[in-house]
Amino acid sequence: MLAPWAVWGSVGMLAGAVLFLAIWYGAALRIQRLGRRERPCPADVAIILGAYTDGFRPSATLQARLRTGLHLYRQGCVRFLLVSGGRGPDETVSEASAMKRFLILNGVPSNVIVEDRHSSDTWENLRNSHAVMARHGWRTAVVVTSDYHLPRALAVARRLGMEVSGCAARSPKGDWRYAWREVAAYLKYALAGQASWTGGRG
Repeated sequence: MLAPWAVWGSVGMLAGAVLFLAIWYGAALRIQRLGRRERPCPADVAIILGAYTDGFRPSATLQARLRTGLHLYRQGCVRFLLVSGGRGPDETVSEASAMKRFLILNGVPSNVIVEDRHSSDTWENLRNSHAVMARHGWRTAVVVTSDYHLPRALAVARRLGMEVSGCAARSPKGDWRYAWREVAAYLKYALAGQASWTGGRG
């Protein structure tokens, strides 16, 4: 039979774990809601951030981002599309190449699509996109990515001094695990000075 102190210790640990998970869940939900509240402003270019692609076939997550960028272009909100994403260790082509192909197959002229094939994370996505914008004389951008990812992406862009707004792609239900991971990713970026704690403008 367990001693009373051992029983209460176990109960305390369990309660602490439940509380931690509840706080983490709330943070993930808040980040996702913040992303969905963002509204795009007319801009020179939409920066569409990459996600996993199986050869030239974008994942459901990436298709959602591409369709959101496509909508902005067709509505005249942006004049150009910048697709950003390198080739991961489990990918056979760069995400940017797959993204460009998808957009062309959906009627976007190739001359309005610019690729960044060398980014491996969110910081590189936005840093490289900033450099591309400078080369083309583009001043303003709409950052397009999944709802849970958008607050961190905007915080990075603004840390880099970019003039941006955001447009969230609705994440598929299976992406909830990425929303959970995003809490840790945001903390990591904030602690490294690559994103502001609030993600706010300025």
